[in-house]
Amino acid sequence: MKDKSLEELNIVRILILALSFISICTALILFLLLPVLKDYEQINLRENSQIGTVNSFKIDLKTSEDKITQLKHNNEKNLDQFQQKFDEKKFNDFLKYYFKNIKITNIKIQTPQEYLRKELKIEALMDNPKNFYNFINALKNYDNLIKVSYPITLKATPKGIAINFSVEIYSD
Repeated sequence: MKDKSLEELNIVRILILALSFISICTALILFLLLPVLKDYEQINLRENSQIGTVNSFKIDLKTSEDKITQLKHNNEKNLDQFQQKFDEKKFNDFLKYYFKNIKITNIKIQTPQEYLRKELKIEALMDNPKNFYNFINALKNYDNLIKVSYPITLKATPKGIAINFSVEIYSD
């Protein structure tokens, strides 16, 4: 028996069936993919928004890091002073360069602050007010971070100028 299936082929019918199959597959693919594509578009927009926010925060972070680095560099001496331990005897010797008859009194700290370690009241004599200004300028280069507090009282006496002031010593 001879196979006649190839002779009876209807090319138009095969073409119609093939096009129908392709169109049904295309329709199914489109109906299944369109919702996914819409979700993809929304997810893509959200991701781009988040990338923009992250980049904005990175720029802010870099700016802050640069500012911190600059502040550390500008205040390196103060930060070193802040790390030093306070030695009252050494401070007394330092005061002797600028004042005479020095009397140092510890003051109880009224309002505790985080880095304020000690408060001292200094009573002394000096020859002229320039010594006090020289003392304040020299504090910038002293080992510890010291702040001169108000009130500063100057009073003329026969022995010189009596001065009373307070200092605050800060450390880590």
